[in-house]
Amino acid sequence: MVDGGNGTRRYAALACIFTVALTLVGCGGMNLLPKHSENTQDQSFQNYNDVVLAYSNIVPGQTREAELAKIGFDASVQPNAETISYLGVIERFMPRDSIHFDHLAKPVRTCIEAQDRCSAYVFRPSRLEQERTGSVFLDLMGFERTTIDRGWAAEVVLLVQDGRVAYKVMSGKPHIEGYHDDIQPLGPLQDLGVRAVSVSGRFL
Repeated sequence: MVDGGNGTRRYAALACIFTVALTLVGCGGMNLLPKHSENTQDQSFQNYNDVVLAYSNIVPGQTREAELAKIGFDASVQPNAETISYLGVIERFMPRDSIHFDHLAKPVRTCIEAQDRCSAYVFRPSRLEQERTGSVFLDLMGFERTTIDRGWAAEVVLLVQDGRVAYKVMSGKPHIEGYHDDIQPLGPLQDLGVRAVSVSGRFL
């Protein structure tokens, strides 16, 4: 005798999901799709302009290493900050000897020549928000999931020699915006098909 209890429960669960999905659609979505925010735990920089402003307050040859934390660049607390030795400075400014030493900026050459009196800080402040958009029904049922990335990212490199900033350089992306559209024509059955193929492959 075949027990149809499990099958009945599956159909009931699917019916419930469809009912909830249709209810959400009827509500116009109500911004119910998930939203995810990724940013550094440090709150020194709320936006890209904050980084630019702090960077402009650093004066090579004048700004002391001890003053960097007050300006906003504190390697001891900021996530993703990196401290590198003069050997790391060589690696960074002369990757695989792709640039001749004589072609480097004079402060960089002087710092490298100072060896142990030369070091560098690399800061990577950033903020990224991921927001799902589009049809709540299609997203919930797994047919189509559309994600929009928005945010900014920066990288600041500060060379320090004898306790003072000798050289600075900044690069970054003031405005990050990306669009990802993941479409599964079979919706929730797509994953079931993949699992079925995976399981059957074990017995071949």
